[in-house]
Amino acid sequence: MIRDLRLLIPLVLLLVLPLLVAAQERPVPIAVTDNMLLGDDVILAEYEDGIITRQELDERIEKIPPNQRGAYLTVAGQTQVLDVIALEKVLMLKAIQLGIDQEPDVKEKVEAATRQFYIQEYYKRNVIDMVVITEADKMQYFENNPQLFAVLPVVNINYMQVEDEIQGMQALTLLQEGEIWADVSEIYNKNSYVKGLKGVIKNIRLNGNIPGIGNDFELEDLIRQNTANIDKIIGPIETDSGWHLISVTQFNEGRSKQYSEVVPEIEQRLRPLKEKELLDELRSTLMDKFGVQIETSLFERIDLNSPTLDEDIADEYLVTSTHDQFNYTVSKIIENFHKLSPQEQIMYIKGEGVSQLVDQELIRDLMFTEATQQGYAKYVDTNDDYVQMKTYYILNTTFRRLVVDAVTVSDEEVQTYYDAHLGDYTTPASRAIQVLWFETEKDANRTLNKYSRMHRLGDEKNMQKIIEAESLRPNQSVLDNQYDNGIITGIGSDEAFSRKIWDNPVGYLSPVFKTARGDYAFFNILRENPAVIKTLTEMEPRIFGILKREKETIRQEDMSDELAAEFNLIKYPERLRLLLSAEELFNMADDAARMRRFKDAINSYDQIIQNYQNGVDDYKASFMKAFLVAEELKNTELAIDLFKTFLRKFPTGDLNESAQFMIDSLEGNIELNIDDELLEFEQD
Repeated sequence: MIRDLRLLIPLVLLLVLPLLVAAQERPVPIAVTDNMLLGDDVILAEYEDGIITRQELDERIEKIPPNQRGAYLTVAGQTQVLDVIALEKVLMLKAIQLGIDQEPDVKEKVEAATRQFYIQEYYKRNVIDMVVITEADKMQYFENNPQLFAVLPVVNINYMQVEDEIQGMQALTLLQEGEIWADVSEIYNKNSYVKGLKGVIKNIRLNGNIPGIGNDFELEDLIRQNTANIDKIIGPIETDSGWHLISVTQFNEGRSKQYSEVVPEIEQRLRPLKEKELLDELRSTLMDKFGVQIETSLFERIDLNSPTLDEDIADEYLVTSTHDQFNYTVSKIIENFHKLSPQEQIMYIKGEGVSQLVDQELIRDLMFTEATQQGYAKYVDTNDDYVQMKTYYILNTTFRRLVVDAVTVSDEEVQTYYDAHLGDYTTPASRAIQVLWFETEKDANRTLNKYSRMHRLGDEKNMQKIIEAESLRPNQSVLDNQYDNGIITGIGSDEAFSRKIWDNPVGYLSPVFKTARGDYAFFNILRENPAVIKTLTEMEPRIFGILKREKETIRQEDMSDELAAEFNLIKYPERLRLLLSAEELFNMADDAARMRRFKDAINSYDQIIQNYQNGVDDYKASFMKAFLVAEELKNTELAIDLFKTFLRKFPTGDLNESAQFMIDSLEGNIELNIDDELLEFEQD
């Protein structure tokens, strides 16, 4: 009878894989779908005064990142997206009903975000889209910046940093006698980084910095002068960083790239420069239009590092204009500065300071004001991201109102949960033991006689001497953190050993016994660390969070049902159709299995079984599903049922013999005699 089902994996794969490959080489089967339900106008849900169509669902799925989108092209994935869209629709109706969309806090957040959309749109249309990079511009940039397009040389060397000239000569002698550089480096190299690399430094670019050494221009010149002397040993020679031995082992000469090689890079480098030129011109034009003047004389009197503002200049104007929105006082600029994140504040402090801060504030205000006057609402209002932003702020506030704020957790509930899960907050008791290890039982008993006398006398000094003189592993004598779990911490699983530790009192000296790994030992129980229970005060925040999330989940489900009933929401998930080919689903299953997400893999197989009932794809998917359930989920009963169902549904086929083999194996009806040849194959 089979003792370990894992032994079947190589055998089954031998039988299955060639058949799966053969199945993939057959003509591409036709998917079982209803194309009438794939049109953009198919209604997937309806609610009070509105519908959700296939087009809206597809557009939402299209916005999901490509690396995650595949999972939402399955019927199950589409159902999830449809549920989200439907909840958003009825939640928005509820928000409007409650007037949340008109609340001051919500409107303020929307207006602040709207301003950014106006600025982005204006910048795009008047700067980004206006950039023109001519061939002459690119060529001139290439000629003016040759250093940017130079490929630096690459040198690899053998290297040792030695203590002094005497040691350097000793190392040199060994190398000249034919000793390997790595072996000599192990003896004499005092540079631990390079020593760990067996005395090799790679990718020296001759740019002023040597990996593992740092800045040593004299040493770098020495390397440069010897790039033609491959494998010649240079040194010992002294520089500011110490005594060195080097040998150049490889040299790739640098070169200048051709213009044709770097055209895309030039365009990438030129674009921000061109954008800055256009932005500077735009800034000047808008400042003239709005009569803006900057009082630069005040900049030196403002210290961004100071937590307090000089009251004498607080009300003075840094920027003046014929338009009130551009009149900036010193206090306003400093107030805005303190609203920035610490990282942004550091950027200005280390940058150009107040002048940069004022310039950033001013250009954004200028672009927003001009965009507003030029009617940019027509562009912003139709921007999908803008619409989504407004929706987010309204729905987020509504959700918090109806779910998050509606849920409370009492002190009594926290106490009850704590009492019910006390074991989760307890660090179990542990013991420390002193063990002596032996190869033979005779040696162990002989040593036990000596050790026990010292143990009775409490002579720890002589006990330690015995350990160092007699134990096979004196460095594994004291083993802390031994828990009552059948495992010897630091050694491995040994149920009998663990029981001896916990069935006897502290101070107990055991007789000699054989351990699970085959050696002989005896031990002394040194001490016990009692169990430690974390207090309610320590665990309260965590428990509160757990209970809050649980209640919010229940409340969200209840709210969804309530809103669906209130606004007559009806969904038609049966109208969803698979948007993936069988090949794509098989690939998804393979990827999921490789990442050990076996339930996701099985879900992909289920999609194939349901939607590609053509005797080829569903045949292969049914077998693979049963195989994963058996081998990875270890659900023997379900696997047997799936394989039997497979044979009933598909009476003939290339995989049927393998399926019957799996059934017999899982039911324990066959004995495996694995010969040496098979074992060799399995190891390969």
